Order: sequence, then structure tokens, then C-alpha cells
Amino acid sequence: MTRGAAARRLALELGAASAQDAYARPPEPPEPLDSAILFGPVGELVPVALRVLDRGGVLAIADIHLTYTPPLHCETELFHEKQVRSVASSTRDHPHVSAVAGRGGATDLKAGRFDGAAVLVNDLS
Repeated sequence: MTRGAAARRLALELGAASAQDAYARPPEPPEPLDSAILFGPVGELVPVALRVLDRGGVLAIADIHLTYTPPLHCETELFHEKQVRSVASSTRDHPHVSAVAGRGGATDLKAGRFDGAAVLVNDLS
């Protein structure tokens, strides 16, 4: 799920099972969602993500900066022991991420040599 129409088209072209607007309710999964990751720095998506979690579900916010988060509605967004966690190490300025990225194709991504996202494999053993 993403806010950009071009990103949704690209996801489908790359084989995603579905690609919807970030504010739409996701398709019903075969099993309830026990976790979700919010990558976009848009605080108003926090309640959207919380509403699709099952009891005890965890929302991980993987960004350093997050815009204002609106007030949460307890019954639909927080009841049933739902959790919100931050993941602060997702920054590209983290020394380990920089070391891994500097050794591989991250420069290709930055230069626009391909569309989509890159996966960095940690083989610094």
C-alpha cells in the first residue's frame, strides 16, 4: 500500500499480489494481520494501520521523522493490546547501513538506474 499511483503501478508490474492506496482498507488476508510496518513518515497513516491489526498486533514505525499523528480512537485503534513500536535504525545515515550500501548497488538506486527498491544483503561477517 502506497500513496503514489506510479508506485502502485510499479508494484503490480513487479509481481505484487495487490497494490492499493495507503488510505484504503487492505484486502482481507487469509489470516488476521498480527503486524504491520509503516515506512512512510505520515502520521495520519498510524490510525489507518492500527485499524487493520488483530488482537495483540504490532505496528512498527520504521522512520526517523513522523508528521503529526492525529488522536487515536481507543476502541477501533488501540483496544485488544495493540502495540506501536519505533524502529529508529532504519536511517540510511546509520554507520552499518552506510558501510553495506557503499559496497554494492545502492549507488545504482541513487543514480536512477532502476525503478523500485533495493535490498542490501549484510555479508560483513
